[in-house]
Amino acid sequence: MNPVRQKRLESTMVRELSELIIKRRIKDERIGFVSVTRVSLAPDLSEATVFISLFGPEDEHRDTWRGLTAAVKFFQSEMGRSLRLRQTPRIHFELDTSIREGDAILDKIEKGL
Repeated sequence: MNPVRQKRLESTMVRELSELIIKRRIKDERIGFVSVTRVSLAPDLSEATVFISLFGPEDEHRDTWRGLTAAVKFFQSEMGRSLRLRQTPRIHFELDTSIREGDAILDKIEKGL
């Protein structure tokens, strides 16, 4: 697959998935404050790994994760409609802790100064 097309599809998926979550098209109350940080598509477009950052209280993270994984078929069908691909990629969620780790590093730097 053309790498430019793959990157374009990945950024489109980030935008579309973020919009679905922000506009609360998912009616699951378990889903809290979530950010779609990036999407990684397989070269044959069969699978998409969606990296998610969870925000808010730690005790809500488990419920948010369960809500997202329960809605994976909804996300897949919506992506099929908006991307207009012959075959919709299977979506897998993965936790992205890079923002939390970056905040921890910044806190350590500020305390050290």
